[in-house]
Amino acid sequence: MNLSNKQKGILALIGLAFTYASFGFFTRYLSISFGFFQQLYLRIFAGLVIGFLIFGKNFDFSKLKKITSGEWFLLIFRAVTYYLLGAAIFNKAILLTKISTVSFIASLPMVAILGFLILKEKVTVKKLLYITLSFMGVIIISVTSLSDIFVWGQGEVLALLSTIFASLSIVFRKYQTKLLNNVEITQIQLFIAFIFIFIASIFVKEGLPVNNWNGNVFIIILLSGLANVLMIFFTNYGFEHVKTSIASNILTLEMFFAVLIGLLIYKEIPGFKETLGGALILFSVIQMNKLE
Repeated sequence: MNLSNKQKGILALIGLAFTYASFGFFTRYLSISFGFFQQLYLRIFAGLVIGFLIFGKNFDFSKLKKITSGEWFLLIFRAVTYYLLGAAIFNKAILLTKISTVSFIASLPMVAILGFLILKEKVTVKKLLYITLSFMGVIIISVTSLSDIFVWGQGEVLALLSTIFASLSIVFRKYQTKLLNNVEITQIQLFIAFIFIFIASIFVKEGLPVNNWNGNVFIIILLSGLANVLMIFFTNYGFEHVKTSIASNILTLEMFFAVLIGLLIYKEIPGFKETLGGALILFSVIQMNKLE
């Protein structure tokens, strides 16, 4: 069966949604053997190595000399906000609450919100309405008791912060020049993130990850590194062949995959307020994308 580029793009985006959802499993599994920052820099290093093995021919090292100070600042800023802050806080959130809950909150249209605030993109009444509804969904998910909306669970607060930092990194992609391609940007950011997170690990005295290694741990680290590489490929291919509004809707499948992983592996069943809040966020994201 011959598939069109659009159909292949749709399959790539479905794969991307599953890849996003799988990071919760990797975090929980590796947290048993490694420290908070240790597992993160090991996963990033694995992704860096696998990325060069697969996409190395698309990396032009001669461009490194041409990168301006402003471009280096953006690369460092985006690496720190996405990995050191976004990914690290995400890892903590995954350990404190349900995988499905983190996924619901991560589906907030935060990139669109920051686009309004930072890039001065056009704001309409309908967009404001859907953004408000999506935040109502987060509040419903996050409150520990529906009788007190100002008391949030720690995991839910961290999930929201993680989404904000990761979205900041995505929004600031707009300010980068076209000197570097997506593979070069990603590999440079992974290298920068590895350095910062390794230093953070030393700073909190986690030590070197010399113990607790076995075959399963090694395989999981390799798989998580491969997931980082697949995330790059699926993102580039999917968004190249599928309209952004349709792609965004497909990526909401992450919620479904996260619920499925949580249910099958950890026996986590979303409660009523998680389901209600998640449905509100899902509805808001789909309706916002229809406006594009």
